[in-house]
Amino acid sequence: TIEGLSPEGLSKLQQAWIAIGVSQCGYCQPGQIITAQDLLNQKPNPTDDDIDSAMSNNICRCGTYNKIRQAIHLAAKE
Repeated sequence: TIEGLSPEGLSKLQQAWIAIGVSQCGYCQPGQIITAQDLLNQKPNPTDDDIDSAMSNNICRCGTYNKIRQAIHLAAKE
């Protein structure tokens, strides 16, 4: 679950999500973040194509896909 990503507080990915300002309505965010974390676990330095492929099954009605990609790259750098 999203609550279990980091028992010590916010994970690097969650911090990146906030820093980039990804969330708008928040409805899809748990699924987006869990999928993004799984991607980072498998590919610590993903390309844009890796991100697009991994995130393709998650629909964001607000259309924050570019910010999602930015946040994943930011989390990968840290």
